Amino acid sequence: MAKDKDKDKVLDYLLKKQLPTLPTIFTEFSKLVSNPFVSNKKVSDLIMKDQAMVVKILRLCNSAMYGKRQEIKNLTNAITYLGLETLKNIILQIALVRMFRFEHNKIPDFNPAAFWQHSISTAYFSNIMEKTLKLRHNENFYIGGLLHDIGKVLVYQFYPGKFEEIVLMQIEDEVHDYQAETEILGVDHAEIGGILAEKWNFDKEIIDAIQYHHSLLKSRSSLVTAVVNISNLFSKKAGLCFPWDEKSFDIKTSGGWQMLMEESKMHIDVDHTILVLTEENEAVKEAVKELLAPVKT
Repeated sequence: MAKDKDKDKVLDYLLKKQLPTLPTIFTEFSKLVSNPFVSNKKVSDLIMKDQAMVVKILRLCNSAMYGKRQEIKNLTNAITYLGLETLKNIILQIALVRMFRFEHNKIPDFNPAAFWQHSISTAYFSNIMEKTLKLRHNENFYIGGLLHDIGKVLVYQFYPGKFEEIVLMQIEDEVHDYQAETEILGVDHAEIGGILAEKWNFDKEIIDAIQYHHSLLKSRSSLVTAVVNISNLFSKKAGLCFPWDEKSFDIKTSGGWQMLMEESKMHIDVDHTILVLTEENEAVKEAVKELLAPVKT
């Protein structure tokens, strides 16, 4: 009962706060490309206002993740090669990294970049799973992966002392993040992240994937939640996360696989899928590195 009161208190507090809004360049881009007849020139003109964004897009476009053998040197060619949906995803991830900053010196082995390494790599692994399993295309796989841990940012921003306590409990007691959060705050980052995703008016599939990527509640089952659950674990297995989030676990035992098979109505060769994802580790790491690298303009 006490934990329920703690949870209600935290959620009520956050709902009354001025929560972050979606990055302006992402909302402008989304509005622009909602017109199916928009020209590449208009898209280019919008992005060219942000030269650092242009540099990062070109870096990513030429990384192993996107598999271009011939170097792309200008934004117009990058737009054509990537397509508007992929470009929108890249803009969102670049904008979010800029928007949320982590600066903390009291937590042992705290590496601010680790949060974004994990979020971005989970998005990439979600996208790779979609293609590997030939699932019906849905941009929510990628966005759900990118935003699945966004609640941690709100905990850090509004409860910095509690954030430190949570991390120290994870390190000292070797428990999972959501377990420590529930013990100390009464609510975990997944539920808190769902609040922000609702404010940002994302699809219910994305909100559910954020809220239930750990709990996998049957009543909220979906392909997106299942894929994000597995991709989240795979990113941690690859070491793309906070060091205290690296746990010894067997990805094959995740309940996400069963949910994935039930929702997709097909048999999935789990071993083969894990092998494919493993083979993409280096490409994912390269793309994440390019995205987070500083830019001189």
